[in-house]
Amino acid sequence: MELHAVAVALLDESGRVAESNQGFFDAVTEPDAAGSGAHLTRPNMAELAQAVAGPDGRMYSGPVVFTDSQNGEHVLSGNIYRAGAGWLVAAEVGVSAYRQLNGTIERLGRELEEAERALTRRNQALQKALEAVEALKRQDTLTGLANRRSLDDRISEEIARWERYRRPLGLMLMEMDDFGGVNETYGREVGDELLQHVATIITRSVRTTDLAVRYGGLEFAVLLPETNEMGALIVAERLRMELENQIILPMVRPLTASFGVAMLMQGESSQELFARAGRAAAHSKKSGRNCVTMAGVIGECDQLYQSAPQEEMNENV
Repeated sequence: MELHAVAVALLDESGRVAESNQGFFDAVTEPDAAGSGAHLTRPNMAELAQAVAGPDGRMYSGPVVFTDSQNGEHVLSGNIYRAGAGWLVAAEVGVSAYRQLNGTIERLGRELEEAERALTRRNQALQKALEAVEALKRQDTLTGLANRRSLDDRISEEIARWERYRRPLGLMLMEMDDFGGVNETYGREVGDELLQHVATIITRSVRTTDLAVRYGGLEFAVLLPETNEMGALIVAERLRMELENQIILPMVRPLTASFGVAMLMQGESSQELFARAGRAAAHSKKSGRNCVTMAGVIGECDQLYQSAPQEEMNENV
């Protein structure tokens, strides 16, 4: 009953299908509840009634044609045997049966293609979501700048590029001056808004090829590829002056920061570069804040760059 490649059907005296296996259903049609689905049209019942059974009990061997009202004719090739008052048909599922399945196969093929397209769209959406998650992992949630992880990866890449092409690479660190009192006086929410504003100033002051990073609570960094010592100092001083000229309510004094700049030296690791820039930023802190220090090879070589007070400049004029 479960065979698919062989069609077997039990017919009543009139040639109508009373019962069939899965192979017959696949090739022709399933009999209805009354057993009157398809009926035998070739050979006709008169020929079968006059046929003489062979030694193996076969009454007929050759093309077997069934007809039903919905699907028309179905041609098989097989044998017909006498079965009590009815007939037993055993036939091979041939080309004609598979033609009947073509429509189903084509439909399933179209459904499979559509499912594959839908899966591709979902995979693309998933990939975008994963990329967005990965981007968020590399981003500071408060300021929108890159975070320390991004800085570590990018420094490694830039050092490898420096070793190959010997192009200058600078690192600028800045730490906000006297910012602890802001949270105490105006509240944490105002402090966060001020840090966001600082991030906007930094982004506006650097090139698209530079990497601006918030790597600590009050610490920011800018990685400066293809930038020599003078160019790095100019970036730091421009950013220092930009901050100094900002008065952001409710504060009544400008925001300032202490800067440290270091240029990558031959054989230096990212940790060593970062340590020298941090030492230079600390030197600026000790030297009165709101200034820029260029890191030397050792602490004694650090060079302080500090603008003259406004009053002194007016007297010189």
